[in-house]
Amino acid sequence: MFQRVRRHFNATGVVAVLALVLAMSGGAYAASRYVITSTKQIKPSVLKQLQGRAGAVGAQGAAGPAGSAGAQGPAGPAGPKGEPGAKGEPGAKGLQGEPGKPGEKGLQGEPGVSGFTATLPSEKTETGVWSTVFTATAAGQFDSSPISFNIPLASAPETANFIGLEEGEGEAKQSRNIPSRCKGTAAKPEAVPGQLCVFAKAFENASGPFKTGSYLTNPQTSSSGAGQFGAVMLLEAEKVGLVFAYGTWAVTAK
Repeated sequence: MFQRVRRHFNATGVVAVLALVLAMSGGAYAASRYVITSTKQIKPSVLKQLQGRAGAVGAQGAAGPAGSAGAQGPAGPAGPKGEPGAKGEPGAKGLQGEPGKPGEKGLQGEPGVSGFTATLPSEKTETGVWSTVFTATAAGQFDSSPISFNIPLASAPETANFIGLEEGEGEAKQSRNIPSRCKGTAAKPEAVPGQLCVFAKAFENASGPFKTGSYLTNPQTSSSGAGQFGAVMLLEAEKVGLVFAYGTWAVTAK
């Protein structure tokens, strides 16, 4: 019991006890002269003997209720820009799409008439040029000029026609010599189906078909006329000297 009292007895309690003793002793003089009002009036060594030992620390009390949330503070400054992230790996290759539907069949083209055609189509015309130049060493000397068809004919022309020039005449007067089987001029030769028409454009010191008739030869048979691949035209020199002649031709398939 005394230990319990001593544990709760401190300096303030000592002062109160002394005051009570003086009051009860009736020592008015001592009370008026030695009234203790502060622990500073007591000698430290005496005060130390009067003080009890500190008690053990009591158990921690329960936590009080949480206070209300405070007002939101102002936004802080923006932070520095972050480093770029690492580059990701490429994605997997996508699946192949389904094949598209085939397109519609195109229209058939017209039959060709190029050099790859086996033979010249019926009633189609092809044209070309011919020429010869040589120096005759005697009058009556011959030279030749080939007339080769670009596209062979299915059959030889029925007639090989030569439209010549007379001495001193030009192309303007040539039309009177054009047979019914040929049309056009040397500048634009034409032929009816099944006919070869050879036009003279100019000549010098040349005879042969110009005056004496046809000198056109079929090279396949060596007979007069033309074959499936063309003809050979002979020119005769009238005198010694330069001989030249040239012109155009047209052939139309039957």
